[in-house]
Amino acid sequence: MKKNKKIKEKKIKKFKKIFNKKRLVILGIIILVIIGFFIIIKDKKPEINDNAGAQVQIYPLTNEQKNIVSQTILSSEFIKDLPDNGAIALQFYDFVDGQRRWQGGPLIGKDGFLSEGQPDIILIMHSKYISQLDGTNLCDIIKSAQTNGDLGMETTESEVRLLLKYSGMIKYRDCFGF
Repeated sequence: MKKNKKIKEKKIKKFKKIFNKKRLVILGIIILVIIGFFIIIKDKKPEINDNAGAQVQIYPLTNEQKNIVSQTILSSEFIKDLPDNGAIALQFYDFVDGQRRWQGGPLIGKDGFLSEGQPDIILIMHSKYISQLDGTNLCDIIKSAQTNGDLGMETTESEVRLLLKYSGMIKYRDCFGF
């Protein structure tokens, strides 16, 4: 009888040791999940805002500039490969008296231009390249602007989310530089 009791006590002690180890493993997994969550949140890039709190005036493109940009974008192949729920804003800028002056630009969706929506990506390009657009050379102009440091990109999405959402546009990565 005493032997059975000792065996039971050993089994209980062994069970408690195993149970404590399982608790530690579960606690470790929970901690790793929490750390992973914070890493994912940290990966999400904040929107860049050089003039925090300041009102930014956006000047419209001229009719001629709008026509050139519209014609070039609508004839570009990449539009058909945009995701159904994707939006890219093309924003232009110029310098006047040493100050950056923002100019409007289109919000581009799968079927052309969108009248409203939140862009996933904002491409920012110097307006001096508008006059170089000829309706068929958007990719060449974007590459040129990027080479000259006149192209920027802003997003509030993580690179992983953008990669998943815009995977159909991978074939244009050389054009957009990503």
